[in-house]
Amino acid sequence: MMTEKESAEKAKKETASTKSEKTTEKNATKPKAKSSGGSKKTAKKAKVETVVRENSLVYVDYVGRTKDDGEVFDTTLEDVARENGLYKEDSKYEPYLVAIGWNWLLPILEKAMIGMAVGETKTIEVPPEEGPGVRKPELVKKIPLVKIRKRGARGYKGEEITFGNEKGVITHVLGRTVLVDFNNPMADKTWVFDVTVKEILSNDEDKLKAIIKRRLPGLPEDEYSAKVTGKTVTIELPWRGRYLEHANYADIGIAQDALKIVEKAKEVKIVITWPRPEPQTTDAS
Repeated sequence: MMTEKESAEKAKKETASTKSEKTTEKNATKPKAKSSGGSKKTAKKAKVETVVRENSLVYVDYVGRTKDDGEVFDTTLEDVARENGLYKEDSKYEPYLVAIGWNWLLPILEKAMIGMAVGETKTIEVPPEEGPGVRKPELVKKIPLVKIRKRGARGYKGEEITFGNEKGVITHVLGRTVLVDFNNPMADKTWVFDVTVKEILSNDEDKLKAIIKRRLPGLPEDEYSAKVTGKTVTIELPWRGRYLEHANYADIGIAQDALKIVEKAKEVKIVITWPRPEPQTTDAS
């Protein structure tokens, strides 16, 4: 049996032990103080798109041919163009920009591309009604020979002519009249496309630069820029771009495309910089 003095000493020790445990527990749960340097905020990175989806901006290569005879009629590949007699000196052979769902390509092709990954190739069949169209008898018309000659045509069988807004081929010469077929030359044909996804754009600024290149293909890529600040898209273009063909219409297209790409944007500002010309010096002599 403990004496009264021993009991008092034991109680004192237990009280001290309890205080120590509480202090330890409090220190353990207390949040750590922030370092004096603070933590830097990291920029929010764009989510990298690895699979084509609706509204994706995609670069593709393709080869288009007719199903019945395999004749190549369109391609983005220079070697294929040369092999098939399609090569043109003034044409660029490079991956083609497609905005999925915007009908920059045939809708059937854009729809079939959804779900494709970078590097993947798919063969897509296009029936006449979704491609070149179905032949219509009413588009074969009789036209007086004198009328087509007034438009610069000579009027022989096989001649391609433009009459009003239509383009056609003279199929028969009937005295003073000709039969002109205004159907698509490939009407009733099924097309087959081999499409390869080369790149999927993820960053808004990369997408904006891509649409500028599409609308103003003659403009060097290092002479324009695009950025998104808050709800404003700013496009900076050089003064020399004003002299490109259809430049004014290109501005409208760029602005419309930008608002589709950056959904949060409320406005698009197109800034054109005109530098002051260098003063001309006269020869003192």
